[in-house]
Amino acid sequence: MQYEAWSKATENFRALAFSEIVRKCVERARTSHVDIFRAEPDEIAHLTQQARESFPLAPDNMIHAIHARNPDTLRILRRAGGKDLGLFAYLPLNMDGMEALVTGQFDGTAPKPDWVCAPGEEPEAVYIWLAWMPGGLARSLGAIAIGFQQLGERGCPVFSRAATPQSVRIHETMGFMDGRQVYPRCKPDLLVAFPERPAARARNETKVKVARSFEDIAQVLSVRSATYIAEQFCLYEEEFDGNDFCSTHFLGLVDGDAAGCIRIRFFADFAKIERLAVRAEYRQSRLSFVLVKAAIRHCELKGYQTLYGHSRLDLVPFWGMFGFKSRTDRPDFSFANVRYVEMVRTSEKMEHALGLDASPMVLVRPEGAWDFPGPLDISRSEHDPNRKLFLQKRMKTINDKDFSK
Repeated sequence: MQYEAWSKATENFRALAFSEIVRKCVERARTSHVDIFRAEPDEIAHLTQQARESFPLAPDNMIHAIHARNPDTLRILRRAGGKDLGLFAYLPLNMDGMEALVTGQFDGTAPKPDWVCAPGEEPEAVYIWLAWMPGGLARSLGAIAIGFQQLGERGCPVFSRAATPQSVRIHETMGFMDGRQVYPRCKPDLLVAFPERPAARARNETKVKVARSFEDIAQVLSVRSATYIAEQFCLYEEEFDGNDFCSTHFLGLVDGDAAGCIRIRFFADFAKIERLAVRAEYRQSRLSFVLVKAAIRHCELKGYQTLYGHSRLDLVPFWGMFGFKSRTDRPDFSFANVRYVEMVRTSEKMEHALGLDASPMVLVRPEGAWDFPGPLDISRSEHDPNRKLFLQKRMKTINDKDFSK
């Protein structure tokens, strides 16, 4: 392979959240002299006939229909000297194809050609349709990386399926995760690996703050749009339900990048924790735990002993780690095509919780910043020329308060 093509390909693979094992294999495969070629119809027929001896495939007419839609979808892996190592097929999916995949409507034995991008189009997702390499997967990874690099530059989720327990272990080693962690309506065997942003790779600083400004709220809404609307195809009216401007929001930042959020609504004798969202590329970090802990502590500081929430059925163990318990006296329910269960957490009243006996100057401080003086604590004269600058510095201190500690 030419050095420039190799460099782009390996960088493209690094941009996916694949494990270090895969990245090392890609580097080692540089010397394996394996190249990737567009498969011709007669080659496809020959190799698919061999592959069918190992596992079931889509019918020939479907394979040829996909190949006619985009000839780049089926590739031959070949060593120098002409020996074929196997057949690799991937489907660059448009938005309709991705929606079908993550909502469980996608059938790998009969994918619609209209779901596949035409040559040159940027895909919304890539589905690994076939990976038949009896000649060796590890030494073929470099060539596969070249194929991925040719799909586009901006990166997108890569989906695969594991048909056997051995395949599951291989995918997990590579860095794939259960697709249901992100797309609750997808089929149980769907796995996914996401593009990894530079900030996500560093993961040096995690910070949680109360969203106080219009910019903070805009970042919260962008995270929820990326999570619930773009990934789970939730309707706009379902996600933005009219409660955002009567709630307290926490914004999670990773190296300054808006990565997650959570919302709290307060009722007479309980608080409701909801709308936890973490962007896909940060989902393997501990940001979700940090956000939930910050929300719980905030409620306790306001004197709430009962916390309430709705959990997806598969996330009940996650919320259980924070002391939430399912309401066994109430049936589960559904909205937006997802099943939920009610959960409640109770605790003793925090010793320093706010109440009617708190200082009036504490109760007028900004939300969550009750532990140090706010703007109204300042007793300087309105004519003091330094008063405005002092207030600006005080608000910056409040806005920068980190709730992740």
